Amino acid sequence: MSNILLTDMIPTEILQEVQDAFSDFTGMAALITDAKGVPITKGSGFTRFCMEMTRESKEGRKKCESCDRQGAFMTMQSGKPAVYTCHAGLTDYAAPILLNGGFIGSLIGGQVRTEPVDEDKIREKAVEYDVDPDEYVKAAKAINELRKEEIDKAAYFLQRLAGVLSRVAFQSYQALLQNHEMKEDAKSQSDFMMQFSKELKQSVSEMYSFFSVGKSKEDLDERIQKKVYGLMARTLELGSIVEDKFDYIDIKNGDFKLSETVYNIRAVVEMKIKEFTDQGEISGDKLSYSISDEVPEKLVGDPSRIGSMIGKLIESSNMYNKGTWIRVEVDARKESYSTDIIIRVADGGGGIEKKRLEFMRGYLSSRGLSEVRDEEFDKSGFSLVGYHINAMSGSLQIISEPGEGTEFIITIPQLMVTGG
Repeated sequence: MSNILLTDMIPTEILQEVQDAFSDFTGMAALITDAKGVPITKGSGFTRFCMEMTRESKEGRKKCESCDRQGAFMTMQSGKPAVYTCHAGLTDYAAPILLNGGFIGSLIGGQVRTEPVDEDKIREKAVEYDVDPDEYVKAAKAINELRKEEIDKAAYFLQRLAGVLSRVAFQSYQALLQNHEMKEDAKSQSDFMMQFSKELKQSVSEMYSFFSVGKSKEDLDERIQKKVYGLMARTLELGSIVEDKFDYIDIKNGDFKLSETVYNIRAVVEMKIKEFTDQGEISGDKLSYSISDEVPEKLVGDPSRIGSMIGKLIESSNMYNKGTWIRVEVDARKESYSTDIIIRVADGGGGIEKKRLEFMRGYLSSRGLSEVRDEEFDKSGFSLVGYHINAMSGSLQIISEPGEGTEFIITIPQLMVTGG
């Protein structure tokens, strides 16, 4: 992991676009560095005080890079964005870009003041960095002075963007590993990742265009948060497509395994609902959920694939019944040593015609992947639903009546966790 570079996982132009978008919106400086704190992008929105004076000094540049590393390490340890004062007295904030928990870069923002300029300290720094004291003071006074609340809001935004980049880096890394292992599927995987990269670039470009529109920050506060969440949801969606591809390959090679852990199904369902509403594919008033009090707080199972199945069933309902309501319900019943989790995804659409319904039942019922190919199902990864349910020793019912809607019912045995 130590020899993997951030730019190996995400093209520099994408990193630059994300960084520029952040700087354009917040009006603050931004920079992306590698794991050693060395910049890998061109600084966006840098002040004259920092770019033309401090970083042009050999001693100043060394301390800037040290501060960049320090900020990223601070936030990596706490799991939160780090807000700190740099060596030159400015307020900065940083968020780590991670790969499998390893630090591969950082997203830095700031170069603002929270207090009036202390001229004596600035002149002392000017002597240390061998720059003109009067010009250094003048440049320092030109730096924006912001309230702590504004800085905290920008730091939170920065953390969300760093999270998006971390997810993208992970998916690229997984694809890179898989490419080395694949033989006959190598070309299809390569083509797929080209499309993945293209769609991601489009997402970032859309975000950049949105940020560049000249509107007041008051008008944009709520909308910008929705846009950022939308970008994250889009990235998660693309990541899910990559994961589906890996599952297909693992199944084909006989290497498929469940990743079981302790989880809370309420959190899984809420996250999945949020993904759809944030993307704007289904409005919040059309997509709802409920979880019975009978459902244990802690279960042992594969939450990632359970969430994926729920998402694919929601996608299916939305595909056949655009604009109608969709509801997810989760219930539980005790069965011997296990607890059966019953997940219902129902819609109020026009139902599925009988021939198509029978095809879907057969398509999803086999222990392995269906031998009959269906482009629509393959594209969405829907054919994995039946395989995952069977791998979990579960069952699936599909009930559909013309004019009355459709209901998918998944029953999966899980272990309930009791005690601490």
